[in-house]
Amino acid sequence: MYLYLGIVPGIFPWLEESTIHRKMMEKKIGIIFSFFQFQKLRSKIISQGLHDYFSFDGPIMVDSGAYSAFNSGVNIKIKDYLSFISDISVQDTDIIVNLDVIGNQEKSKLNWTYLSKKLDVLPVIHLPNLEDLYPSEKYIGLGGMVPSFKINQKGSVHDVATWVASLTQNKKYHAFGIGSPYHQIAFNEFLQSADWIGWRRNAAVCSCYTPEGSVYIHEARKKKKRGRSMTTDLFQRYSPPFIDSYEKLCKKGTEGWINRALWNVWAFLHAEDYEKEINSSRYVISLKKRLHENTIFPNFG
Repeated sequence: MYLYLGIVPGIFPWLEESTIHRKMMEKKIGIIFSFFQFQKLRSKIISQGLHDYFSFDGPIMVDSGAYSAFNSGVNIKIKDYLSFISDISVQDTDIIVNLDVIGNQEKSKLNWTYLSKKLDVLPVIHLPNLEDLYPSEKYIGLGGMVPSFKINQKGSVHDVATWVASLTQNKKYHAFGIGSPYHQIAFNEFLQSADWIGWRRNAAVCSCYTPEGSVYIHEARKKKKRGRSMTTDLFQRYSPPFIDSYEKLCKKGTEGWINRALWNVWAFLHAEDYEKEINSSRYVISLKKRLHENTIFPNFG
């Protein structure tokens, strides 16, 4: 599975940390960013060029951010999106994502048709659509799944697994937002690629991914939260080489957030190194069971 690390405006410590940057280049891991989130920086990105702005030579996926814009009550104009893409000096390895119209597949396809006249654009379908709206396209984006991974939201991760397994088998798929360390292993046979920006929220709520589950750094929280805590054994077993003390994860404010974010990005980059441990979790076992119950021939394997 090809992976893309979600990027948000601000500093990019994962790209400045040489060990992470080197690992990303070795594994050909890309980055993905949202046009909507980076609109205020568009002039800088255009003037510097896409790859120079991010100081990144690997593949970059440019997402419209239509879902975030929709939740913010903002309408992205397709001509603005096209103008931005045309001016940022994309490379052959970069991927441009369609400007979706949330809740309207037909209008989304009209946008894709418009953009495709000038660009190579990745079309996107949304859960739970099964209609083959892009019969000539072999690479399709899968959107609308992230709410199913949140507590008290409509749907569930098992609905996502059923949907993914039921899709047309002769195509390749990119899954937006579900490339966490556990989902990389669970969905590996069924997806060509995935991206993940969950490192951000996990770091903010003082949580770090390990192959044995997500754990809390309670010393960094204002109030303790129910759930498994980081132990000395877990820290020593899975800590990245650039985080040499537990105290770095406990720090308040931006410094602690960055260290926890770096930990989570490291877990994202190394999930396949711990495939055995991750595959033994009840969560992944249940996901794989649902996936294989709903398909005969997986896309990849």
